[in-house]
Amino acid sequence: MKLKSIALILMTVALPAMAEKVSVNTKGMSLILDVENGKPAQYLYFGTKLNPNDLQNLKVATDGRMDVYPAYGLNTPAEAALAMRHSDGNLSTALVATGCDVKNEGNASVTTVHLKDPVYNIKVDLKYRAYNDVDMIEAWTEILNGEKGTVTLTTFASAMLPIRRGDVWMSHLSGTWAAEGQLSHEKLQPGEFVIRNNDGTRNSHTDHAEVMFSLDGKGQENAGNVIGAALVYSGNYKLKTVTDDTEYHYP
Repeated sequence: MKLKSIALILMTVALPAMAEKVSVNTKGMSLILDVENGKPAQYLYFGTKLNPNDLQNLKVATDGRMDVYPAYGLNTPAEAALAMRHSDGNLSTALVATGCDVKNEGNASVTTVHLKDPVYNIKVDLKYRAYNDVDMIEAWTEILNGEKGTVTLTTFASAMLPIRRGDVWMSHLSGTWAAEGQLSHEKLQPGEFVIRNNDGTRNSHTDHAEVMFSLDGKGQENAGNVIGAALVYSGNYKLKTVTDDTEYHYP
């Protein structure tokens, strides 16, 4: 089985900090982002590793935005990854890119995409740790409040990833004592699919914080294109997949 892992799990070279295309690569995968200062960061590509010629031909989608980390505000075309109440009570947030950088960490590198609200002193750093020897990317988000008062976060996802619609199935594990690891397969349909656990640290044998998206039909044991995701956190969690009016699912 071809397993592409994102670490939520949601990759090791980044372009210069002011470049519009940011490439995060593992041994066999590429995650390509469009990071233009003053505009929302957008997804361009996620899949088999690209070469420099392929990268030159990638274009920003013209049939709808695929924001990397959409914020709830005046124009939220997809499910919001971030929503908050600002210190003045306003519920609207906008995130635009201010740059990116990359840092090597032994057998991996961490690419950071910097976002900021143009009005409020709210900063968001999107982090991607890519490994040189395995096809795995860790993704997480750091949010900094620079406002003078208190802000209240109502939604703050670790990461988001659009998946093109089609015959997409989701597989996950659940169970109970003496019946752990029961495998379920669900075809993604319009609407929302939520996996959650509110048992604190007691979640390893009930609802697992891992999912697998089979992109070409129900998951097979030895064949198929798959995106695997695991939330590396031992407490309460929620994994949500949303289908909106675009051509994409948003897990």
